[in-house]
This record gives sequence, structure tokens and C-alpha cells, in this order.
Amino acid sequence: MDKVKTLIVFIAMFLFSSMANAALVSQTINSEKSFSLKDKKMEAVSGEFIFLIDPKNPSNKQIVDIDKAPTNSDGLVEAKANFFIIQNKDPKQRRGALVEVSNRGSKASLRYFNHARNSDSPNKASLLGDGLIQDLGLSLVWVGWQGDLTVNANNMHASLPRIHGLDGWVRSDWTVDTAKSLLTLAHKKGVETIYPVDFAKQQDAWLTKRMGRDNLRAVVPHSMWQFSSDGKHIAGDFSPGIYELVYPSRAPMVTGIGLAILRDTSAYIKQVDSAFSVPKTIAFGVSQTGRFLRHFLHQGFNETEMGTMAFDGMLIHTAGAGRGSFNHRFAQPSRDAHRMSAFLYPTDVFPFTSARVRSNITNKKLGLLKRHHEDFYPKIFYTNTGYEYWGRAAGLIHTHNVFDMAPLKNERIYHFASAQHFVENPNDLTLLNEKTGLFRGNPLDFKLHLRALLSHLTNWVVSDEEPPKSAYPRFADQTLTTFSHYQLPEWLNMEKPFKPHTAYEVDYGKTWEQGIITNQPPVILAEIMPPVPKVDNNGHELGGINHPLIKAPIATFLPWVLRYNKFSNNEIEDFRGAVKKWTKKRIYSRYSDKKSYLNHLNKMTLKSLAEGWILARDVSRVKQQGSWLWDWSMDQPDPIYASVGENSLEE
Repeated sequence: MDKVKTLIVFIAMFLFSSMANAALVSQTINSEKSFSLKDKKMEAVSGEFIFLIDPKNPSNKQIVDIDKAPTNSDGLVEAKANFFIIQNKDPKQRRGALVEVSNRGSKASLRYFNHARNSDSPNKASLLGDGLIQDLGLSLVWVGWQGDLTVNANNMHASLPRIHGLDGWVRSDWTVDTAKSLLTLAHKKGVETIYPVDFAKQQDAWLTKRMGRDNLRAVVPHSMWQFSSDGKHIAGDFSPGIYELVYPSRAPMVTGIGLAILRDTSAYIKQVDSAFSVPKTIAFGVSQTGRFLRHFLHQGFNETEMGTMAFDGMLIHTAGAGRGSFNHRFAQPSRDAHRMSAFLYPTDVFPFTSARVRSNITNKKLGLLKRHHEDFYPKIFYTNTGYEYWGRAAGLIHTHNVFDMAPLKNERIYHFASAQHFVENPNDLTLLNEKTGLFRGNPLDFKLHLRALLSHLTNWVVSDEEPPKSAYPRFADQTLTTFSHYQLPEWLNMEKPFKPHTAYEVDYGKTWEQGIITNQPPVILAEIMPPVPKVDNNGHELGGINHPLIKAPIATFLPWVLRYNKFSNNEIEDFRGAVKKWTKKRIYSRYSDKKSYLNHLNKMTLKSLAEGWILARDVSRVKQQGSWLWDWSMDQPDPIYASVGENSLEE
């Protein structure tokens, strides 16, 4: 049984003046549990952090509306966040900490890096998978930062102040594929509707519908829909289409404090007298929180109020070119952006590259990283799957116009070729087209590469060991192309998507630089078409890290899939890719039997090991995956017909 106690630890002395330092000031420990992992004495600690933020401190002035937030008697703004930490009990054994920026309250690091199953409370050895994070000498830290989540014992969440007496406009949108009668104003399940309608002004709200991403909007009359009594939904007869609601609300949350929470948590755990003391910290963000870290960097949060570096390293995974709704008035942090959902939120907006470039539209010269903050640049790995090049405009992070932009010296960029946004469970593959043998879902396991890269990044941050060179598609070596020139092999019998996800130059209104949106929806100034990777004759992407199953191919893995049986069915589906089954004749033209295939796969796996793209402990896992793929390919019926080139041996 967990030992439960409360411990208040004061971290810093405060001179409660206009220049007091914002900081994590106290902690309450609710649970501690000790356990052994291999030869390590570990502990899992959970509780709550309390932060006090000085709105007059220059380091906090970029937090939108911090000057309007309620304060205590000392003029400081209070925020709270729960935390969960797994660490070696011996501080001398801690090389650093992996601080995960929790994606909508979840805990993902153990699944991504430790081959562990999902757990809300990973407080024993059996829940830590193979222990890679711990073998690297890293503590694992989660802290809440997002204030609009459903609060429960397992969600990582924050309690952020609201500004009562302040009103404004909020936007929600929905892609409806089958008729519905009720739509929630919140973005996703598990996300609270933090901005319900202001009923006193509800008649000023308006709803529109359009039949495609780029189609004209048509106003839906008020007589055809209404707000629910709780102000968190709209009711009506909603047939398929894209709906967009702009409505009045009040009491915005100071969402930008979430960025300060991560900054100050990292600063705290690097203090010698901290109970969780480590010498270095590495931030990890995936998808939404990868975008959070790009936003964090862009707004200069990696410099603490004490003038030190908050995070020494960052692993920014599947963020593409995006940032997000993390620090503006009436921000909704869960909103993202895809081809067919969550449209025109401040996600994929200029600038995209770390280096400063000039906008073709506004003529402003900007970069993701602030030039005067070079002393606070962490060592960064940007990792993206093939999906992010199609669904997150990832090609824009290393190009401008049609020119390559090299990463900065503190950065590496890695492309997991032909993988989708997440690793699909092989049992969830569904046949889409029996004629061509196309299956929805892509099980290519890029996590093997991610594990190896975490090891490289840890050694770079902790020991200054140079990591592998960047691996991503480029115009210069003809592995990257403009979308108009993108071509698939003819034998695949597939049409390419209508478009990849495009970024924009947009006008959110005259006060946008102060974090206040007045144009709802925003005015589109220009659409920015990102480049995409070229493919080889097998349909696999060029220019990145190739999984051994691509180096020894018996099926084609695609990072995108079209929206079959839905309206706008020439658009790509959010997050997912596909598998194209090869005919048995094509497979046997390369390999005489399963044994010869697995022998070749093993050679390709050892090559990936030598290149540093997988770990020795994962070699057997690749063999298991190859064995499954062979059996699956033999068990599934062949496509009804094969086109020209289907049985070609050409690579």
C-alpha cells in the first residue's frame, strides 16, 4: 500500500516586489512507492506543484493576459499542476531527466521508448517495459500544463486562472461524415468546454456550412440550430459537411501559463537541493505537445527568469511545421490542424524554419528560434513520420520556397520514411479495396528508431557525444519534390491525394501580435504548399531513415490514406496511412521462401544497427515483425488484378 503523506518544500526565498522571480514554490506529495528495476532502486512519486508567477517580471510578459490575471496579496499569479515522477532513488545515478509534455493529459513515454503497455499510474517494475529510459540514467517526469482537461486522478492537468469580466469570440468547427443532431463545442473527448456560450449575446453567434475544405461558406439560419441549455453544445439536423461556429463567450483562461509551468519545472528539478535533482533535462513532446515545444522555443521560454537554460535537450516528435493555440486569449490548446478537421487555428503558420527567412507575403523576416536567444538553444531532435509531410506540412521545417534550409548546429532532423502518425496495431488493419489489395492502417514500427534516437540525444546532451547526421529528404539530392511533381509507381493502381495539408499566411486581426484574435475566422492571405518526399518503385519514401521492412520489402507502406466512403473522399484521412499488399508472385520472385526472406531481413536489420537507427536489443523484434508480415501476406488473398509492373523486380 502506498505511503501517503504531505510535504511542503520551499524552493526559493521571495522578495515580493515587482521583480520577484516566478517559480515553482511548493509541492505536495500524495504518493510514494519504492520498487526494484533490474539492479536499480527506483521510486514513483506523485503530487502537486504550486507556481507563483510575477506578472511584472520581464520573462513573463509574453504570457498573454498575465497582467489581467487575478493575483494574491503579494501581486503574484498562482497556478497548480499535478506531477508524476519515476526516478532512481540514488541521485548520483541520475544522468538527467526526460520531461514529457503530456498530450491531453496522457503518459506516452513508456509506450514510445520502453515497449511498455499503457498505464495511468506506472509505479512498479512490471509497468516499465524493458526499462530503456531508466537504463539511460534518466528520470521520467510528467507535469500537467493544460487547463481544459477533464480532471481525474490519472490525467495530468493544471489549474489555471481565468479573467472574469473579459469577453470575446470563440470558434469551433466540425467535419460531419454521418448525420448528427448534437455537436460539442469542445474539440475532443476528455477536453472540457472551457468557453461555453454567453447566453446574453447568443443571437450574435453564427454557424456556417461548406462542402469542402476550400469551398465557400453558407450561413445556417438560427432557426435550424440552437445552443443546448448547458451552453456547451449545439443541436440541430447536421447532414454531412464542414460546420463552423463563431460565438460569444467570457472569462478566458490564461493558457500561456502552461508554457511557464514546463519552464519552471525544468528549472526546479535541476536545482541541487531539489528532491528530484538532475544535472540535465530533455523535453519530449509528441504530436500536440511536439507543437507545444516548437511554440515554447518560438516565444523564448527556454530562458528562465534567472537567465539560465530551462531544457538542455528536446525530442520534438510528429509536430511537423506546427505550433498551436497555447498562448492567446480564448486559446483552445487541444485544437490542431489537418486537411479535414480543425481548420485555420494558429497552428501551421509562418515561420516554420529555425533560421530566419523572409515571408513572401508580409515581407517579415522571422525564424522559429529567436536570434538573440542563441545561448538558450537546446540540442534538438525533430522526428517526423511520412504522415507529417502529408498531414503536418513537415517539409516546411527544412525548406523555404523551393530551396533546402539546413538545420542549425544544435539541431538534427530525422524522417521515418513511409510511416504513419502512430504505429497501427496489425490486428486493426482493414481491407479498403480488394481489387488493389489496399488496407487502411500502417503498422510500420518507427518506435524502434525513436528508441535509438533517444539514446543518441541523451548522450549528446549529457556527454556531448555527436549524434548521427540528419536524415531527411532534400531537393538537392532529388529525394524531395513539389507536390505537383509527385508521382506514384503505376503498378500501385492508386491516385495521389488531392493535396497535402497546406500551411497558411493568415490575418487574425490587428491585435494578433498581442495575442488577441479579432478576425474569426481569420482572413487567408496565402496558401503555402509544402514539398513531399519522392518515392521509389516500391512506393516507399526516399531521403529518410528506412525501417528494415522497407529495406527488405514484401509490401508497400504508405504514410497516407484517402477518406474512403466519406465526403471529400479525395482528401487524406487524419493521422493514418495504408498498406498495399503485394501478390504472392511478386514476393516469390524475390525470395524463395520465408527463411530466405528472414535471412535477408536480418542483414538489413544489422545494417540499420550499424547505422545507429536501431538498438541491439531490438534486433529480435524486427525479426518478429518480419515473420508476422510474411504470414499476413501469405494469408491475405491476392489483389483481384495486378497492373503493369506488379511483378517487377525493379527496386
